[in-house]
Amino acid sequence: MARQIADVEIHASDTRDLDDDNLDVSVDLIDDGLYLGNLACARDHKTLEQLGVTHILTVDLVPLPRSILDQTSLIIKYIKLADVPKEDLITHLPECNDFIKDSIANGGKVLVHCYFGVSRSASVVIGYIMEKYGLCYEDAFVLVKSKRRFIGPNNGFVAQLKLFGHMEYRLNRDDPRYKQFRLKMAGQKLKQVKILPQCFADLIKPDPGLIRERPDPIVYRCKKCRRIVASQSNIIPHIPKQVKVELAKKNMRPPPSKHTGLNCAENGQLLIEKLKNLACQMMESKLTADDSCKCPCGQKVAPAFYLVPSKVEWSNIVQNVQTTV
Repeated sequence: MARQIADVEIHASDTRDLDDDNLDVSVDLIDDGLYLGNLACARDHKTLEQLGVTHILTVDLVPLPRSILDQTSLIIKYIKLADVPKEDLITHLPECNDFIKDSIANGGKVLVHCYFGVSRSASVVIGYIMEKYGLCYEDAFVLVKSKRRFIGPNNGFVAQLKLFGHMEYRLNRDDPRYKQFRLKMAGQKLKQVKILPQCFADLIKPDPGLIRERPDPIVYRCKKCRRIVASQSNIIPHIPKQVKVELAKKNMRPPPSKHTGLNCAENGQLLIEKLKNLACQMMESKLTADDSCKCPCGQKVAPAFYLVPSKVEWSNIVQNVQTTV
């Protein structure tokens, strides 16, 4: 039988050693039906039985051993994730939250764990608490830390959790900040494997010059050949790198990049999303088409294009009705 909420706090000082890892069982009850612990806890049959755990969410580089996976009394979900700031946590948060919610709604008890129960699994639990109680990252962190004192999500996970809260606990691919995050992730993958993974295929937008159904009314054309090379929706808003540096020195957070005067696009620097089949008479010398693209302000985005401002002009496609029919 599981212990009462006030009694559940198993740590190294009062538990058994696991010889193969030299880890002690460590677990805390965070919320009704939700435990946060380490690998040793997830591998210890006696502790799982004692707590009444029915579901396990593993957030680690390797899954649990066969001795645990083969237990028919347990439902186990595995998320492969490294504890590094550049790792993509936010993509997994909705499915993790659904797993926890459904498990508890069906009368189960969930253990969320990584290796130490400090960063990865703590981040997942914080994301769940944020959504369940409508909290910002800071408040959810304080709540979870009050239950498990040594949690510590890495800086990258913290930023992603804050973004998750900004998007109201869902993944909004139209959100500029999330779009920039995914572009950054895609750029990292391109560096590693030299090819864009299928999960990022939607980042490569259709050629704006070929769109016939509900085209964007505001476009940018090549001054020489008059070809449409981008639409307003393709522009990637971003704060100049130097502004970020100055704000960091003052320990201030950058405001949203849409703010007037802090968006490079408003100052004539045009960084756009990667587009399919973009071709122009001036492409070779006037459009930067590298997978990794840097704005003159120093901000680097990949995959993306940089449009040389002097070689393109703003245009309103509405006057060219024949191109939209």
